[in-house]
Amino acid sequence: MAAGAGLLVAGAADRKAAGAPVAAPRRVPLGGAIQAEYFDADPAYRQAFLDHCDLIMPMNELKFDQIRPTRDAWNFEPADRLVEFALENGRQSRGTCHVWWNAMPPWVEAIDDPAEAEAALVEHVERVTDRYRGKLAGWDVVNEVIAHDPQQEGPLRRTGWLRKLGPRHIPIAFAAAARADPAARLVINDYDLEFVGPRFDARRDVMLSIVRQLQDGGVAVHGVGMQGHLYADRQVDGPGLERFNRELDALGVGLLVTELDIIDWHGPAEPQAQDATAYRLVSDLLDALFAWKPPEAVIVWGISDRYSWIPAVLPRPDGAPQRPLPLDGDMVPKDWMRLLDERLRQGR
Repeated sequence: MAAGAGLLVAGAADRKAAGAPVAAPRRVPLGGAIQAEYFDADPAYRQAFLDHCDLIMPMNELKFDQIRPTRDAWNFEPADRLVEFALENGRQSRGTCHVWWNAMPPWVEAIDDPAEAEAALVEHVERVTDRYRGKLAGWDVVNEVIAHDPQQEGPLRRTGWLRKLGPRHIPIAFAAAARADPAARLVINDYDLEFVGPRFDARRDVMLSIVRQLQDGGVAVHGVGMQGHLYADRQVDGPGLERFNRELDALGVGLLVTELDIIDWHGPAEPQAQDATAYRLVSDLLDALFAWKPPEAVIVWGISDRYSWIPAVLPRPDGAPQRPLPLDGDMVPKDWMRLLDERLRQGR
């Protein structure tokens, strides 16, 4: 999923068929995470991804508990439909995620024997990765394995996989994914890597340590996914991100933004103020990313304010509507959507 991969610009096929001019491809792909329930129910939502995205990926449909809710049940249909939608329309797609503490099905939670747990993990990663071999450009192999505050908790989050297998569940998952699809770009993904402060410095340090340990063990890791949930009351760490990007580059590892949206739950309620904050945050993030080298991709976690996880999980205390995504609830692009398009098209 390298920058400048010659992806179709969103909507390019339709415009070409109509005889309209086709814009140059973005040098850095712009992606969006799509959800099956809204894909089925809302044609405007489906069209928004075609109008704006080079890469369209399932948001939840490839997670462990969705793919295999019970030991004997595999459910690929929703993910298949979304991946085929992307590919049939000339877009790339990618997968998220094989290992996530919040997507472990109850039948796996109940496993006590480490050998059985390892067998379940390997079977899952190999079967799912193999099914989409050649269709997905890459995978978030493990997601959110770093402790929320490594300064207080130690380096790794205390998860079911950590309890069952220890830290080795990380290389086990990466090695299984590499066996199943040697061409896929394999990514370790986490949150809170973007901001100013000792906790965020510590999280970046742990991420670099994990990458180095995987490499020292001969395990392929091609990229670090920085989720990019940007909080209005936090400052993007420009120098810290430039240094992080440079250190990853020295290891031969890329950097991409995987879940970009805006969490503005304490700022002014006016839409203009929320959008101005979002524009500033996204601009600061892009400046930091491009300071060393372009990211491999920038992926927004959704596409429109009509559908976002943020109002349900992090509601504003004043009850005002939130504006977390680059299109508003009527699918109209905001200024920060235009900023993304311009910067990613230029690749700088």
